[in-house]
Amino acid sequence: MERADFIGRVRDRLAAVPRVEADVPTGWGVAVANRGARFEEELTAIGGVVHRAPRAEAASVLERWPGRVFLTTREEGLPPGIDDAVAGGGGELLHWPDATTDQIAATVDVGLTSALWGVAETGSVLVSAAPPGGRAPSLVVPVHVVFLPEERVLGTVEEVFDAIDRLDDLPSNLVLITGPSKSADIGMELAVGVHGPGEVHVVLTS
Repeated sequence: MERADFIGRVRDRLAAVPRVEADVPTGWGVAVANRGARFEEELTAIGGVVHRAPRAEAASVLERWPGRVFLTTREEGLPPGIDDAVAGGGGELLHWPDATTDQIAATVDVGLTSALWGVAETGSVLVSAAPPGGRAPSLVVPVHVVFLPEERVLGTVEEVFDAIDRLDDLPSNLVLITGPSKSADIGMELAVGVHGPGEVHVVLTS
């Protein structure tokens, strides 16, 4: 069956399903005083790691992974000096989408992205797949490193959804990432890094 035909059949069936109107009241979020500190506290509690650095020196964080293969994009929001930091540690830097899927799966150790916003109350980051970004650097890598200006840490999930609502153009994918990938659906045993990165590092820049 063609994709268009399949989607058309789903759309036709859903047309007969009664719509439920949801009225979400405004102001349901909590107040967060020190957003940077709260973000660090929440992300650390769920297994993430927070680093702090001036923007001009943020790429130096990558020195903790010498000799590794990094995957990055040409998106805005990434700090200067990434090329030099990777080369200085004897690593290799690949760019999305130039790198092939096979190359990424077989060799990449660390993915680098920026984030639109952070969420203090949950320790989450909102990552966009809008070009020149992409999904691979935050999804199919063992380690995900996010560069985020501290002033872009919002207090609550409510604030983030308000910010998304004000975007002029929505990308094909927005993902709210909260710490390392975790799953416990088999035998109620926690597995980390099965469906995504096993390590999440956020570099809060100033």
